[in-house]
Amino acid sequence: MSTTSLILLYLAAALAISRLPMFRVYFSLCNTLIEKIIHVLAVVVTREGKSNKIKLYKNGSGETTNIVDSKIKKVMIVYIGYTGTLILAMGLFYLLSFNKFDWVIYFFIGLLVISILLWIRNFFGVLWALSFATLLAVPLYFRNEAAIMHISIFLSSLILIQAIINAFHVIRQSYNTEGKPGALEKIARIPAVICGIALLGQSLYAAYFIFNHVLNFKAAMIRFELLEIVQTMERFIT
Repeated sequence: MSTTSLILLYLAAALAISRLPMFRVYFSLCNTLIEKIIHVLAVVVTREGKSNKIKLYKNGSGETTNIVDSKIKKVMIVYIGYTGTLILAMGLFYLLSFNKFDWVIYFFIGLLVISILLWIRNFFGVLWALSFATLLAVPLYFRNEAAIMHISIFLSSLILIQAIINAFHVIRQSYNTEGKPGALEKIARIPAVICGIALLGQSLYAAYFIFNHVLNFKAAMIRFELLEIVQTMERFIT
């Protein structure tokens, strides 16, 4: 099966896993960690307060210990966290387009190791990061090229899907019967539905950009690849 077919399959798999309680938290923490790292780096770059600790929790959420006085900068830091994951997803798919599958794995392992050393400061977070890094290191150690390819495509798809799902979560918060505001709404008093629509719009544009400019997906090609997927699934079922 071609790389194009695998990407389509793993985008669907990432979406399905995001709905399964058994796997949702474990894999969504990858996106959460990236978002919180971007928050930390944003605070460092703006020189506004201190933020050198990240805590990851069993429900898939996370937090950073930062003190930022300016509300505008708080909004920008939160927004950069959402947007940064999209930019990262675009970069990962760019590597996939050149078949640099091992580079994707090395990137995630390096990110996890650096996070353990510099930022993650709770036991569950460290345990999760160690286990995730170990799982990624196994195919590299044995030089299993097929496993490296599949894992790199899945991780890239997961980051993109999670970014889109996060935008939907922000929109859903606007209809929360308990009236609990989201992060951006708490800081800037921006209605959650407006925040969500803005984030969803840029998420969908990022997906469009990836398909059309990075992977060069064409309508005819997509139809052909979908047909190939259906035929493969039929052979597997029968």
